[in-house]
This record gives sequence, structure tokens and C-alpha cells, in this order.
Amino acid sequence: MTELEKCYGTDGTCVRANYKNSNGKSQGIPEVKSYEHAYQRCTNPNNGQYIRYGMKGIEFRFNNFTEWWAELGRKPTLGHTVDRIDGKGHYEVGNVRWATRQEQNVNRSSVHAVRLTRPDGSVDDFESAVAASLGADIGVTSVLYLCHGTKEVVKGYQATFIN
Repeated sequence: MTELEKCYGTDGTCVRANYKNSNGKSQGIPEVKSYEHAYQRCTNPNNGQYIRYGMKGIEFRFNNFTEWWAELGRKPTLGHTVDRIDGKGHYEVGNVRWATRQEQNVNRSSVHAVRLTRPDGSVDDFESAVAASLGADIGVTSVLYLCHGTKEVVKGYQATFIN
């Protein structure tokens, strides 16, 4: 039996990582999918989200699904996803929760203030990466790459988050 086929639960309940749906097909429970996705974002350079997590130094510090389950338990609703309370912190005990999209948007790096240095050397402060991209001829993704240090210069622009 693999880790994901075992039975987990900290309160005497049995939570199976996989179960048979009404059509008889094996299907993973949402909490396991969240665990696997967070792990991949932090550890797999081939994952599309790695640039925003693993490359930024965000670590996945749960040793197994049992630890994850003990910290988070069952999702309140299918609309909840895992959120790091401190967006600069790691996936670890004390820094994860189930949150709605609205709750997570408050934590996003794109809503933090940004200082943009233009190609001519002038400097402007913006309330968010979105606002900075609207005030320049670069996209919001480029602004975030600059702020996270993934790129040093884009079209002559430089940017940093303002704490």
C-alpha cells in the first residue's frame, strides 16, 4: 500500500486519499491534490508554478500527508484552497490555512506596493504590481519577475516591492 492509499485521520475518522466515485473510478480527495500541488510548486523545476514558489525560496516543509492533514484537516468547502498566512513564508506548520479566493487575494504579491525605476532613471511608487504595469509599457508578470528578482531588467525597467 502506498502513502496515498493509506487511511489518515487525527480524530478517529478514516480519510482515504483515494476513493471510488459513483462511476467506480478511483479519484483523489481534494486535500491530497492540494498537498501534491503545493509540493510540486516548491520542489519541481518543471512545474509551471515553480518560478513563483521554489525559485523564490518557498519550501515545502511537510514530511508527509499525515502532517499536512493534522495541520489543515478537511477543506471547509471545495472552493477553499491552501494559503500561506505569511505569503513570504514556507508551507509549514503554523503558516498554512484553507482560504477562499477572496481571502487569498489579500495575500497576493501583486497587491503589495511597488517602486518602479524607469529607463530614464525616474522612480515612481505604485499601490500594486497591476498599477505599476498600467503606468509602464510592461506587463504585470514582468513587474512581478522584477520584484521577485527573477529578472533584473525588463525593457530598461527595474522594480522592487515596498515594505
